Amino acid sequence: MHWLKKYNRPVICTEYMARPMGSTFDTILPIAKQERGGAIKWGFVAGKTQTYLPWQSWEHPYIVDQPPVWFHEVLHPDGTPYRDAEVNLIRQLTGKR
Repeated sequence: MHWLKKYNRPVICTEYMARPMGSTFDTILPIAKQERGGAIKWGFVAGKTQTYLPWQSWEHPYIVDQPPVWFHEVLHPDGTPYRDAEVNLIRQLTGKR
């Protein structure tokens, strides 16, 4: 993000979440906040778009079990967090408690 600041335009990362690849809320959002940039991710609640499934699910579908690590989503269909620590981090960084 830093090198883009020279253009004096808003910086928005349009896709960053890929938990199995190490791209997570705790690795990306603190940088976005520090650099005053935006960060958009796919999915929010598991179910409708199935973006909690990893890329290889096209070739190896998860029919019986869930993937060991979700790809994108934040919440289960009942509204409970996939990971409490992530929700707490989002609240902390946004000032929402």
